[in-house]
Amino acid sequence: MSEIGEVIDYLPFAIMGHDKKRRIFLFNKEAEKLTGYKKEEVIGRDCHEVFSGGFCGNRCAFKEGIIIPNFSMIHYPLEFVDKKGKKHMLDVRVKPILNKKNELTGVVATFEDVKTEIEFEKEIDAIEEFMGIVGKDEKMRRIYQQIQSVAKVSFPVLIYGESGTGKELVAEAIHKLSPRRSGPFVPVNCSAIPDTLIESELFGYERGAFTGALKEKKGRFELAHGGTIFLDEIGDISPLMQAKLLRVIQTGIVERLGSTKSIKVDVRIISATNKDLEQEMKEGRFREDLYYRISVIPIKLPPLRDRKGDIPLLIKKFLKDISDSFSIKISHISNPALNALINYTWPGNVRELQNVIQYAMVQAQSNGRDYIELSDLPEKIFSHRRIDLKPPSLGDHRATIDMELINEVLKSTGGNKAKAAKLLGISRATLYRLLKKNK
Repeated sequence: MSEIGEVIDYLPFAIMGHDKKRRIFLFNKEAEKLTGYKKEEVIGRDCHEVFSGGFCGNRCAFKEGIIIPNFSMIHYPLEFVDKKGKKHMLDVRVKPILNKKNELTGVVATFEDVKTEIEFEKEIDAIEEFMGIVGKDEKMRRIYQQIQSVAKVSFPVLIYGESGTGKELVAEAIHKLSPRRSGPFVPVNCSAIPDTLIESELFGYERGAFTGALKEKKGRFELAHGGTIFLDEIGDISPLMQAKLLRVIQTGIVERLGSTKSIKVDVRIISATNKDLEQEMKEGRFREDLYYRISVIPIKLPPLRDRKGDIPLLIKKFLKDISDSFSIKISHISNPALNALINYTWPGNVRELQNVIQYAMVQAQSNGRDYIELSDLPEKIFSHRRIDLKPPSLGDHRATIDMELINEVLKSTGGNKAKAAKLLGISRATLYRLLKKNK
């Protein structure tokens, strides 16, 4: 089986494809698991014959040999009975396969078992407790599914995500769920190691290999033998180092600096980047052959601004963790403060939120409170919001929203306009003008 075929086998959802005669040619492991049928039982057979009318039912694009033209995707729920007679409620998506003449020649269908919300919540809670990753947004649910699926195989994984989105947590979760869990997990921040040192860090060196090398040292690849190496910010390594890394990935062999001895290593490689590596390739800064080696399975982490519904969950976790670790007894956050945090854009993502909560907890404690109030938050939370000085036009509610924020801040400062203006990132004169205008 080709490498692409094996990747399809470990997608986190079931997938099936058939030609215009309804003969099945694609059927992955998740499809086997969900239907109860083995691949060898269905490949080459009529979909309707195997599944008693097929997955599409009355929506079948090839029902009774009649081809339905001009459809881009069919999406529907379906009650399905598997080989053992167990009922499933499936979420089915069917997409057409078109030839060069734009003629329909087959379809590819994905289908997922729709679990009850309670079952899903319990499953996610268990995953969060084990992995340390927090989030119940739909985007994060898919990340959880991907983590569990890709952990089963040793293909290279490339995690995309902005700084602070939790790329290392995801990499470690994959390792913990994998057959390599008893082996080491070795993280390497490629951007933090100078280019002159990264080769010796990754591959090790012999005594006397360079000035200061007083004794031999194993590299990170050797230390990760039998486990996983996590190459964070891989997009920052030099072209020369990219070539050397490619050789190790291709051969599974490292050579320490100052040695000609080949050392065989058995490691799974998980990489991460906050850069667009495809663009880096186009501009000649990243090797194409290395990119395709490390990105067999891509995982894209959403920024915090795209899953704001998870902010209250993250805050709750940080309040507990920080209280337990540092004996700062702050148990909750006021609604105005929570709303301000939800409305912030979070360029530093989850890591920035954690830092803000740490800061706010210290401020709240110094003010003698057991909860976080608006005035405990750093100024940047407010100053990113633009105060509109123009009179609101018909249908424009931005001025109202901004006055709500101003009133919340004034309340938190006990009516002190100088403090409120500072928190809002505007001058006192501007604050007085806004208050006068909106009386």
